[in-house]
Amino acid sequence: MISILFPRLRKLYSANQLAWRLVFAVFAVGLVVTVSLTLVLLQFEYNRGLDKVKADLRTLGSSAAPQLASNLWLVNTEAIHGQLHSLRQTRVVDFIQLVENDGQIYTSGIDIKKQSNTITEVFPIAYLHPLTNKKVNLGELSLTVSLRDYKTQLFDQFLRLLLLQGLGMFVAALFFLILYHRLIARHLSHIAEYTGRLNYNLLAAPLKLSRNQHEDELQTLVNAFNQMRLNLQRGVKEREEAQRALYVEKELAEVTLISITDAIVTTTPDFKVKLLNPAAEKLLRWTQFEARDLCISDILCQGGELSADAFLAMLHHARERNKAISRQTVAIVNRRGEQFTVEYAIAPIGDQDGQVEGMVLVLHDVTESQALTEKLAYQAEHDYLTGLTNRRGFERALATAHQSALESKQKFVLMLLDLDQFKLVNDTCGHLAGDELLRLVTNLLQGLITSPEGLLGRLGGDEFGILITGEQLAEAEALAERILHALAQFRFVWQGRPHGVTVSIGLATIDEFCVSAQEAMSQADIACFAAKDGGRNRLSWYRRDDEGLQERHNELQLLATLKEAIEQNRFQLYYQKIEPFDRDLHQLPHLEILLRLIDASGRVITPGAFIPAAERYDMMAQIDCWVVEHSLNYLAECKNEGRALPQIAVNLSGKSLNNKTLIFILQQLDKTGVSPTNVCFEITETAAISNLKESTMFIETLRARGCMFSLDDFGSGFSSFNYLKTLPVDYLKIDGSLVTDIIEDKVSRQMVIAVNEIAHSLGCKTIAEFVESEDILQVLQEIGVDFAQGYHFGKPSPLK
Repeated sequence: MISILFPRLRKLYSANQLAWRLVFAVFAVGLVVTVSLTLVLLQFEYNRGLDKVKADLRTLGSSAAPQLASNLWLVNTEAIHGQLHSLRQTRVVDFIQLVENDGQIYTSGIDIKKQSNTITEVFPIAYLHPLTNKKVNLGELSLTVSLRDYKTQLFDQFLRLLLLQGLGMFVAALFFLILYHRLIARHLSHIAEYTGRLNYNLLAAPLKLSRNQHEDELQTLVNAFNQMRLNLQRGVKEREEAQRALYVEKELAEVTLISITDAIVTTTPDFKVKLLNPAAEKLLRWTQFEARDLCISDILCQGGELSADAFLAMLHHARERNKAISRQTVAIVNRRGEQFTVEYAIAPIGDQDGQVEGMVLVLHDVTESQALTEKLAYQAEHDYLTGLTNRRGFERALATAHQSALESKQKFVLMLLDLDQFKLVNDTCGHLAGDELLRLVTNLLQGLITSPEGLLGRLGGDEFGILITGEQLAEAEALAERILHALAQFRFVWQGRPHGVTVSIGLATIDEFCVSAQEAMSQADIACFAAKDGGRNRLSWYRRDDEGLQERHNELQLLATLKEAIEQNRFQLYYQKIEPFDRDLHQLPHLEILLRLIDASGRVITPGAFIPAAERYDMMAQIDCWVVEHSLNYLAECKNEGRALPQIAVNLSGKSLNNKTLIFILQQLDKTGVSPTNVCFEITETAAISNLKESTMFIETLRARGCMFSLDDFGSGFSSFNYLKTLPVDYLKIDGSLVTDIIEDKVSRQMVIAVNEIAHSLGCKTIAEFVESEDILQVLQEIGVDFAQGYHFGKPSPLK
């Protein structure tokens, strides 16, 4: 029985240690409190008992004192003894003593006055004399009571209370232990057992107690555990996902490192090699196994331009500052002695706290790309056909020479060479022959330029340039003469046919007075044109005081202005009325379209200032196309706005009488939807007759669409009436030089009459230009001219 009881008690104790400690603590505190309170109560009861005893003694003494006083006055001894004995029989008093004034003592009971735990009350015995009515003191009465029995009684009562309270507390503690074990301890044990068995595999099973669910502290604890389980589940899931993603990233990084074409080397913080990707192994000729734990400078700085000290200094700089070093280009030598040019970049690898955990070095092999870049750079500044410096490289050298001229007052000579018969060879023999001719001329020129200071370049097509430094200024013209003589003697033979080649050379000086390199090129170009105009196969110097060259220079500058005007739409259409003599017959208004140039400052420039330059440099076709396009747009606007459509006369130069311009005019007519009958094109007599076949085809094509044509300035050119038979024109414009002299010069008058009659006989109408007075108008009307135009009717105005 005992062998079974003790293990169970031990198990109960071990399972409820906290409760046992709590019960013991409560029991001890309760015992102390109970004893303290009981003692306080007993002390209170003791004091109350003392007060009762004293009150009883006072009552007893007060009642016995008068009778004793009478007995003492009468000296009735027996009565005194009997009264004292009677007082003792009340069991209130344990010892009575009566002492007279003369020393006589009367006692009753055992004398306990000298013992402890006693109470004594003393009462005076006084007799009231009946005659005198005064009190006579006869003695004193002492009543003594022992408290031993009273204290014993109180102590026994204390022990009984203490025993009852202890027993009650024991029963309460036992009941508390049972309830604690039932309600708390066993569930805490279950929670402890669940927590002890808790692992990542059992997170799916929630914690449950074997009791009815109540929303109390235990259930709050269970809910907290279950919420913690859910949080752990979520954390485990997130960690697994993070591990899975980290694994994927790791695999991806490894695959990337393997597949990337750049060489990548990673190191420890002290620059020991950790990893080489396959590209790095191939480039450096080190395997990862061989290079691992070696200093990176030992495998990278095998020679070339990269020293170990400088490279380690850069690594230290990147590590200490925790900052990447951008790409640097350097030549290195690998383990096998092969040299490469690489671009490398260094970057530190940091952790979450910003501490450097290693370094990564990226090497990009640029050997082939650098060679290709150098090749492209060479090709960018050299002519592929001749191997000479091309225009770009030549202009760069020219700019350097101009800068030297400004800074050090050094002089240079620029030669511009233009082959005279190259186009003929190209057109007759083909481009292969032209290329061969250029190569042969290049060899010849290279042989003539003996000074290493001279630069020969091909500027494009059949143009060459030579730049000579200041030390050879005196020989510049001699060199130009040698080139002229050598090319004059040169014979180019292609497929058995010889061809002569000459050259026109323009020379210009580059000194501190030269504005720019472009200015020097322009000056040499002007001088070259002057050489061509002078008969070709000669040289010409540009001189600032030469008026002819200065005029040519101004034309070239105006040429740039014309190009800008076309690109920026800075031309302005003007018009001048053409008045009919018979207004009833010709009711449709006639306008001649004129052109003005608006320069950058807004100034209006007349055609006489820019048309010659445009004709000289073959820009008239572009200008004519601009005029045609905007003139037809004007008619289209009039048509859309419902205004009366005039008949406009548009001037075309001889350079525009070709198929390209013809196609453009036809496209504009189709685009704008303008009726061709409202358009008349004016061409000069000279332009039409100089290329009669092409002019005739041009005129007939547009007349078939409904356009009209006017032959301008008739009488100032070839002046052959025979050409009129082959030119299908609608109007003849009599040259203004004949019209202005018609009143005073009979010859001019007769020529106007002849032109007018021939034109009418051919079915053409006539227009007289430069009509500036009423007298001239009257004579023209007498002759029978159909239309008149001039300042007499008004000056040209902007077409709006």
